[in-house]
Amino acid sequence: MLMILDYPGRRPEAPVTALGLDGMVPLLTDPLPVEGTGAAYAARLDAGPHPVLAYCAASAIAVHLARRSARSRPLVLFDPMPATDDDVARAYAGAVAQVPGSCGPPVPAGELPAEPERFLGAVHEDLARRAEAALRAQGLGDDVIDEPVAHFARQHVSYLAYLLAARGALPREPVGPVLQVLSRDHPDHRDWLPEGELTTVRVDSDRAGLTAHESARAHVLSFLAETTRRQHA
Repeated sequence: MLMILDYPGRRPEAPVTALGLDGMVPLLTDPLPVEGTGAAYAARLDAGPHPVLAYCAASAIAVHLARRSARSRPLVLFDPMPATDDDVARAYAGAVAQVPGSCGPPVPAGELPAEPERFLGAVHEDLARRAEAALRAQGLGDDVIDEPVAHFARQHVSYLAYLLAARGALPREPVGPVLQVLSRDHPDHRDWLPEGELTTVRVDSDRAGLTAHESARAHVLSFLAETTRRQHA
């Protein structure tokens, strides 16, 4: 099996599953974890010592997942890069902007580094309050608004939790063989990734088509075949 870490939802870039490999199992499915650190987030996803293929910021969670394994765990990371506090702030602002007539200051982003769990709880309350007020302004009652309010708040807090879990520095100790697959213009993030065995390949593709590119698929298959051979040698 191949464990896939790729945040669900619409985006212009091809998903990891575009590789078309056998045995691909998405780990990020509903209900998504709501944890504010990479280690806690990975603990909710642990699924044995299988290889992990991760896209972009999910690469951070893949590293935390590999750290939980008792044995070396191969990682394939597509255009890896950490999430940032600015990413979290933009996602929060985007959620607020979806509520018609929303007003009042958002939860201070300064709470991010020190208390991510408290931040997530406060944001959940804030978004639920805004959504409830907007629906009540339309003349709707409790019997109608409870479910959409809960869904709206849960959806956005889940994404914010994912970004929080994927941000910041990673542990430096080796976790196993790592393949970094980069699109044409993506920066090399080897200094962010753990120390140890790292193979980097660059594919002549834009970011949107990276995981659907035949060269990316060939590199992944070669890497997985080699790591499997070595594990059983």
